[in-house]
Amino acid sequence: MSAAQKLNSQHPFLDRDVVMSIANSVAESLKVLADVTAEFEKPFSGSDWSSPTEFSVYLSLDSKPFLGKIQFHFDREVAKFVIEKITHSPCGNDTEEIFDGIGEISNIFYGSAKTKLNMLGFKLQMSLPVPSLTKNLPPAPSTHKCMIIPFKVNNALCYVEIIIN
Repeated sequence: MSAAQKLNSQHPFLDRDVVMSIANSVAESLKVLADVTAEFEKPFSGSDWSSPTEFSVYLSLDSKPFLGKIQFHFDREVAKFVIEKITHSPCGNDTEEIFDGIGEISNIFYGSAKTKLNMLGFKLQMSLPVPSLTKNLPPAPSTHKCMIIPFKVNNALCYVEIIIN
């Protein structure tokens, strides 16, 4: 999927168990909250990758001494669909309404992943979700490397991005 450079496979955030814990947390949360199925594709690594989606949420992924960030990237229609399934009411095109919804959804994704990862020995800290238009995300460190985990909901691609510092 990508010819990007290989990441340091020794970094704990890029371990297969970490990637699987995060992917499983997203899939399980979507199924329980909204009865929505997420179909995951093969993860890939890169540097300076940019999400093609419109909406994103970022959270700190910190387990001393390792620092990083996790970002969830949503297609507009997927975000609205999931929000509507959870709330049982229509979701308009209002950006603030979508921000509120994806912020809460991402917080649940992170909380579930945090529980799984802490059982593996990580000591992840609490983190507040920050929803944003993808184009307005804060810049990553110039040396950032990432693992991208694509998944489809209703045939639209969304992504989980693990960024290591």
